[in-house]
Amino acid sequence: MSSKNGGTIAAIVLLGTIVIIVISGILSWNWIEPEGFGGFILFMFIWGILSTIGHFIVMGLASMFSNK
Repeated sequence: MSSKNGGTIAAIVLLGTIVIIVISGILSWNWIEPEGFGGFILFMFIWGILSTIGHFIVMGLASMFSNK
């Protein structure tokens, strides 16, 4: 990664991380709709899984756009 676009890629990854956390939380909440403690635990588990998948996608895209 060259120094001229390293900051841009880092900013895009940071922005992508924030967006992924929010969107995966909303999707998890709408999918599970927790009503009790067990539902909340399942919601947190699904949120973590969706967030991890999204982070892998963003990191893959960032590595594609960075210079090797």
